[in-house]
Amino acid sequence: MQSVVTIAILLSLAGVLAFAGLALPSNVRRPKQLTAWLTDRAEQRRAAENRQAAEAAEQIRWAEEVEVAALGAAGTAERRRAECQLAQERVDATWQAYQDADLALTRARRAAAYSSLDSVPYPERAKALRRAAQAAHRRGDLSDEQLLDALLHRQGWNPELHPVEQELVIAKATVAYRWEQHRAALDAEADAWRTADVAIASVRSLRAEVAVAAPQADEARAALPEQTRELPILMRKSLAA
Repeated sequence: MQSVVTIAILLSLAGVLAFAGLALPSNVRRPKQLTAWLTDRAEQRRAAENRQAAEAAEQIRWAEEVEVAALGAAGTAERRRAECQLAQERVDATWQAYQDADLALTRARRAAAYSSLDSVPYPERAKALRRAAQAAHRRGDLSDEQLLDALLHRQGWNPELHPVEQELVIAKATVAYRWEQHRAALDAEADAWRTADVAIASVRSLRAEVAVAAPQADEARAALPEQTRELPILMRKSLAA
């Protein structure tokens, strides 16, 4: 009975060796040739595994970088929306200031029309112009350049005018300045919305890219050896920092 088992084992071993022999290249027959062939096959297998791991790591890295970029773009878009809100508030504020200036101009015209324009010495008129212009500048009704023109008596600022007439000149200058500020606020608001639109478009584009890259990264991560699957987590922490 024992001899039968032994014969069966030997026959099986012979079959295995015969099959292995058929799988070997035709030029591999000697032990040294077999050792070299096995070594070469092992190196090829390791090289293929390394390539696969490198490609997987690159796919994971790319997915994580896109995700980080999408998060950064979302933060930028949020700041741009906040800037749009501030720009809108600025538009409203400058429009209200313009309306107030226009109302003050109407009052100044009425005062000039009904004023007796009593005699006021020239030095007093010059002082009145300086004080009125400085007060208007402190209120934000005149620009720095307008104040300088008033103090230097240029660009239509006449110290010989009666103080009531000077108030009318200041009121007109204020309306012009407030309107200029309002127009600048409108332009700034338009720029803010354009910038916000670009930021929002960038967020949408990056999120779409994340939707494609993330599943690919999961597949690549699953294909990695278990001991290297923690690498993407370390990479994510590094990118987030």
